[in-house]
Amino acid sequence: MVESVACPAIRKGRAECLTAWAQLMEALVAERCPDRPVPPMAGTAAIEAVVHLLAAAIEEGRGLSSMSGILADTA
Repeated sequence: MVESVACPAIRKGRAECLTAWAQLMEALVAERCPDRPVPPMAGTAAIEAVVHLLAAAIEEGRGLSSMSGILADTA
C-alpha cells in the first residue's frame, strides 16, 4: 500500500480499493447508527489513518501484530 504511490497504475488500484473500503465502512456505520449521519469523508479519514498506522509500524521495524490492539481499539 505504501510503495504503491510511486506507480500510477498501482496508485489507481490502491485508490479504488481504499475508496471501496471507506464506502463499506460508512455504510456499516450508517446501518448501525441510522439516527446519526455519517460525516462526509469519515470513512476515508478512518481508512487512511489505519494505512498510516501500519506504514509507521513498518518504518519503525515493529511487527504488524503490535498494531492489533491499537486497530481494535480505534475501530
